[in-house]
Amino acid sequence: MSERHDPSETGRPVPPPKLRVPGMEAPLVERDRLHACLDGRTTTTAPPVTLVLGPAGAGKTTALALWARRRSDSTRVAWVTLDAQDDSPVGLWSAIREALPAGLAPRDRLPDLPPATTPEFAAAVIAALDHVTTPVHLVVDDVHLLTDRIALHGLELLVRHTPKSLRLVLSGRSAPPVRLSRLRLEGRLRLVDARDLAFTRAEAEELFAGHRLRVTADALDAIMARTEGWTAGLRLATLVLAESAPAEFSGALPAVADYITEEILGDYDEQVRDFLVATSVCAEVCGDLGAVVAEQPDAGRFLERLSRDNALVSAVDGADGWYRYHPLLRDHLSAELDRGAPHDRKRSHLAAARWHRDAGRAIDALDHAVRAEDATLAAELVAEHGLREVLRGNGDRLHDLVTSTPRMACGAAAATAALAALDEGDLAGADWSLDGVEVGRSPRHRALSAVVRLRRARFTGDLTDALRTLPTPTTGDVALDLAIRLERGIATLWLGDHRAAEQELRAALDLASREGLDHAALVASVHLTAAAAARGDTVGVTDHGDRSMAIAAARGWENRPACVLVYAVLAAEAHRRLDDALARRMVTLAAEALPRHADRTVELAVAAVEAITTFEDAEDPHAVVSALWKQWQGFSEPYVAPHLVASVVPTTQRMALRVGEPGWAGDMVTHVEAVLGTCGELALLQAVVHSQRGRAAQARKVLEPVLRGELPVVVPTTLVDAWLLEAGLVDREGNSQQAHEALRKALATAEPADALRSFHNAGKPVRDLLAKGAGRFGRLDRFATAVLTTVPTPRTGDPDSLTGRERALLVELPSMRTAEEIADSMYVSINTVKTHLRGIYRKLGVSQRRDAVVVARRLGLI
Repeated sequence: MSERHDPSETGRPVPPPKLRVPGMEAPLVERDRLHACLDGRTTTTAPPVTLVLGPAGAGKTTALALWARRRSDSTRVAWVTLDAQDDSPVGLWSAIREALPAGLAPRDRLPDLPPATTPEFAAAVIAALDHVTTPVHLVVDDVHLLTDRIALHGLELLVRHTPKSLRLVLSGRSAPPVRLSRLRLEGRLRLVDARDLAFTRAEAEELFAGHRLRVTADALDAIMARTEGWTAGLRLATLVLAESAPAEFSGALPAVADYITEEILGDYDEQVRDFLVATSVCAEVCGDLGAVVAEQPDAGRFLERLSRDNALVSAVDGADGWYRYHPLLRDHLSAELDRGAPHDRKRSHLAAARWHRDAGRAIDALDHAVRAEDATLAAELVAEHGLREVLRGNGDRLHDLVTSTPRMACGAAAATAALAALDEGDLAGADWSLDGVEVGRSPRHRALSAVVRLRRARFTGDLTDALRTLPTPTTGDVALDLAIRLERGIATLWLGDHRAAEQELRAALDLASREGLDHAALVASVHLTAAAAARGDTVGVTDHGDRSMAIAAARGWENRPACVLVYAVLAAEAHRRLDDALARRMVTLAAEALPRHADRTVELAVAAVEAITTFEDAEDPHAVVSALWKQWQGFSEPYVAPHLVASVVPTTQRMALRVGEPGWAGDMVTHVEAVLGTCGELALLQAVVHSQRGRAAQARKVLEPVLRGELPVVVPTTLVDAWLLEAGLVDREGNSQQAHEALRKALATAEPADALRSFHNAGKPVRDLLAKGAGRFGRLDRFATAVLTTVPTPRTGDPDSLTGRERALLVELPSMRTAEEIADSMYVSINTVKTHLRGIYRKLGVSQRRDAVVVARRLGLI
């Protein structure tokens, strides 16, 4: 640090190029957001000092130059580009004096200034500048080059006592060593850092377009991931992409490596560069880890300095003392490691693996053990710590790492690997992990194997048998006990014992929350949401659903397979309340998070809710129902939760009838009987079939035990549908009072759950009954009024009121057969066919056969 100055020197000539706003290279990208930040438009008032910090190549100078040239008062922007020769009071202040626009610099006061080498000089210059009345912006670029004590003292005075007419902009790779914290606290300092300077995806796209480079969306995403918006990285990418494919762009390419070597690492000695190369095997590094991997006791000091210098080394947010290297820098360092000492890579990874293991960071230890190709250490880590990592939320990483290693012979490790694979919906990976591994004598291994078997059974259907082998959660291993509770709770829920399931799942949630095992807490909360929905507990659905969504959002897990079920449940609940927008949004999230293979119940839940929520607006409703029916048939063997079947089959049957498939509607009765046995849902389906075939008496007879409470229902909404069907049937018989009473009971059953969809689907007959009974529902009047507003008003035609015979005839209309031929095939008279035709035309609002076919197809009836 030089402090030898001529005491008599008060100024010296400054080369004019240092005082000019740098010229702009083309093509340029207009970055309005950055200009707004530099202008101070992001706050109510612009602070007097702006500090622009970023590594070499961050685009500081370019951004400031473009900002300066685009300002309406660009003549009032003074510019100083510092270099090593300015690292003195005389150099600094001479440059500042000469940079100020003509007429603004207080030259008449300068002869009276004290010597530039004295501390009083800066104060005198600031006092002189304070007399300037015309506002001016002063940009001092490359301020990191200042090291002279007196020059820095003067700069600190200018920063702390900025004249009212002066706005100061300091730019450099690192902040000058002056006290700035107080200014920031007082709101007098604005910081524009590397994150602000980084290009956004849209800005990068514009940059490539300006260079006439066509980059696909995927390639642009990959480039953004490697450059993280670093300006120099993107500009280097434009050079590389002119001759190479986007996939080849990395920090190891000569053009990129040369830039990093010269501009980023050029000022550091060999010891620091060797440290960086050795620690490049770590995605993140702290001082203690760096000291072990690089065998460098000054690791912490190196990292702190590199981060402070903006050398593409940055502190990890929320992890005090941890740092990460920019992807391009890490590419370059990794290539250097392979060129210089390729055998050191495994040694470094092994050292890192052991350090992470001893520090209790098992998943990072496993990552390094795999990269070190130490299969023994990897298996030990998975066996001892893998289950906890899966429950914590690192199952996806564990799965990825294990699949790149040889099959683990250790039973506990293999079982844990299989569990992680099942979490990701990778059945083949789970079976591969377990192939040839026998269940050992260890109680822990046997218990863990039972957990895996029960989880696997959710994909294949033998839940009851697998559940018998599950031990009680008293192993003494917290993670294992938690896994046992989770699997028992989910299996019990799928078997229909909702209360017992909730007891296990609540215990699992409490344990997971205490242990900080967030993924297990998410899984427990998701299935508690499903359990609440199965019991018709709308408050529970909201509470557990909100908790599930909060956990997922906090950890960035919104797209994980564990969230699929909660999205499906919330979609179904929203659809039931007629909140179609929310239902569609939840269905989209569920479909995006659904893995290749899912729990059978979850897979069918997503398929069903997707069909139900898209049916009304689908261009081809028949195709929607057909796809769902194929899903149902595909689940004839594997086990599916009873409450899911009970929830969606009535709606599926209604959709089948709407698209003219009475055969499917009838087949569902047989399917549900096989899954649920004798229950209210089965009776409802049978009654609907009777009703559609014009057999009202048989329909009411089948419904009677359900309405009396003698035949239990699996889900509460079944009773709503049953009472509505009863209301319609007795109303057709002319018994208006009995119809009113049936409708009142439907309202009473629906009100606690706000179940509006059943009334909406029932259409005109229920609307008419609601209107006729207005004011006669007692305490339910308000709910009845709300329901009435949700039921669609009658259209000119009413296809929902088509009878079974009319629907059967409607299916025949697209054929070329005459009415007489159709009558023969249906074993009815020609007069009966003509009567049905008139009914079809009236209900569809048409007057001829061809128009009936067109309307029926548009409505999805054929």
